[in-house]
Amino acid sequence: MEFKYVPSTCPYCGNGCGINLVVKDGQFAGISPWQRNPVNEGKVCIRGNKSFEFVNSPNRLTTPLIKKDGKFVEASWEDAYKEIASAFKAVKGDAIGVVASARNSNEDSFVLKNFAANVLKTANIDYCGRRCNADAVKGLADAFGAGATTNSLADLETAQAILVVGSNPLEENPLAGRRIIIAKQKGAKIIVADARKTPTARLADIHIACNPGTGVAVVNGIISAIIKAGKENKDFIAKKTSNFDKAKAAVASSTPEAVAKIAGIDAALITQAAEIFAAAQPAAVVTSAGAGSGDLIRALANLQLVTGNVGKAGAGVNLLRGKSNAQGAADVGAVPGENGLAVPAMIDAAAAGRIKALYVVGENIASAGAHVTDALGKLDFLVVQDLFLTETAAKANVVLPSASFAERDGTVTNAERRVQRIRKAIEPVGTSKADWQIICDIAKAMGHEKDFVFKDAEAIFNEIAKAVPAYAGINYAKLEKPEAIQWPAAGGVFGTAFLYADKFSTKDGKAAFAAVEYKAGEAAGAEFPFMVAAQWPMGTLSMNSASIVREWPYPVVAINKEDAHAQGIINGDAVKVSGKAGSVVLAAKVTAEIKQGVVSMPAGFAAAAVKLEKVTEEA
Repeated sequence: MEFKYVPSTCPYCGNGCGINLVVKDGQFAGISPWQRNPVNEGKVCIRGNKSFEFVNSPNRLTTPLIKKDGKFVEASWEDAYKEIASAFKAVKGDAIGVVASARNSNEDSFVLKNFAANVLKTANIDYCGRRCNADAVKGLADAFGAGATTNSLADLETAQAILVVGSNPLEENPLAGRRIIIAKQKGAKIIVADARKTPTARLADIHIACNPGTGVAVVNGIISAIIKAGKENKDFIAKKTSNFDKAKAAVASSTPEAVAKIAGIDAALITQAAEIFAAAQPAAVVTSAGAGSGDLIRALANLQLVTGNVGKAGAGVNLLRGKSNAQGAADVGAVPGENGLAVPAMIDAAAAGRIKALYVVGENIASAGAHVTDALGKLDFLVVQDLFLTETAAKANVVLPSASFAERDGTVTNAERRVQRIRKAIEPVGTSKADWQIICDIAKAMGHEKDFVFKDAEAIFNEIAKAVPAYAGINYAKLEKPEAIQWPAAGGVFGTAFLYADKFSTKDGKAAFAAVEYKAGEAAGAEFPFMVAAQWPMGTLSMNSASIVREWPYPVVAINKEDAHAQGIINGDAVKVSGKAGSVVLAAKVTAEIKQGVVSMPAGFAAAAVKLEKVTEEA
């Protein structure tokens, strides 16, 4: 019997927790704590702890599949490449789209970007996670100069106050949530704005149970109250920022009383939150890329600039990410080129017949709804590269089996800009290959042999370090230690724990305030009386992990107990949830931990207001 421990990085959320893969007789047998890793210090949530389950799933794709007469048949790699090369050569650049993944490695996304630009001749490349990340990342870039989280996750422990808006870290990013727990134990005051009494909200000293979509109003109210009390950091604002007067004017009408009416809360909560936050040094804000609209991010940036809480430990805007390499995919350029289409626009173009072919690497875009499935059905050619036969793969002409994170080498960059290694621990299942290898093989089949010759993943990373300024000086040897390196790397000698200690990355070196005003979204009304607070949905990896499925066997809609009683709904009932975009049937979770007039359901159902109908057996 042979055991070995291979240090790697968890493939789930953007925390980038360090884990040791336990290999027994050549098989991925489990996870062992990696105590020295600074991200999680050996602690792992259920997803990372059970990551060996999806790797070992019997549902893994093991050989290429080609669809013939409506059915998939197993094929050789050579035949699959010929089929793909022939189809891609027949499509002009602007009629083809490429979808990358925020859970693939930096090396995969870098090679895919170059494949799109130099082989397919298309600017239509995007990673699916940007659908919920793009506005948030742009907001950070516009405010501070770089589209990235400003601080390290460990900094949260040192904050004296933490405001959480649009995020539920204890469930969504548990090891970031752990840092908030430690901060509270050290005396920090926690403020949480959420319509639900989530595990994170239960930590709060102040829980602002605001209506969904009113986070901007709440943050503006806190800023307004701080300015009115004369507690803004005048010296910081004068020396390090611009446009303060515009931001001040934009929040002037956001009095606690005005915000209370918008958000459905007690006005005193806004005043109390402002007093706590203004008095705390340092103070941090935490939000999620999935919930963080551009306006919310700019409002949070304004709050941190008003209080001088940028450019030091324990402060900043902490943007949590849903997938392991959401930051890295953007860093290495898996984003639309000039005049290129983002993922939603590619779907619309496919539905309209302008996009003829699509190459999807590691994403299940069909899970977003029937409109995506319908659009995929109108394509002339679809290639999907993944671990499993997802809903998207089922629509494909050719499906290619990817190697898992445990079966290949590479790097990923977590939410705090930490570039970390993933390391090959076992051999790939069947004939599956690393995504970058498959992309290179397709390029060669299309006549681009010389441009896509890489000895290994390390050779690709060396090219990334040359092409991406923030990665300059980083190499695999410098990533061997568990601390790895947070970009910018300062020539690879050390990383940067928090940004903007000296100046901001804007042209003038100053942070830019923004005039952010609350814009009301779709409101509940007679037809759709309930507002929706989004839950984090389960994805491809989780659904192929038996332990996770046992804990969360099916999606639910959380309903306030009073609302449920009025609707004749009891816990476990099948409920049809309908909005303007369509309907879905979910199991009811009747609870007191959500405010009346609000329901909570997986984020994949794009609706702001809905109605509920109990599904009867007769129906």
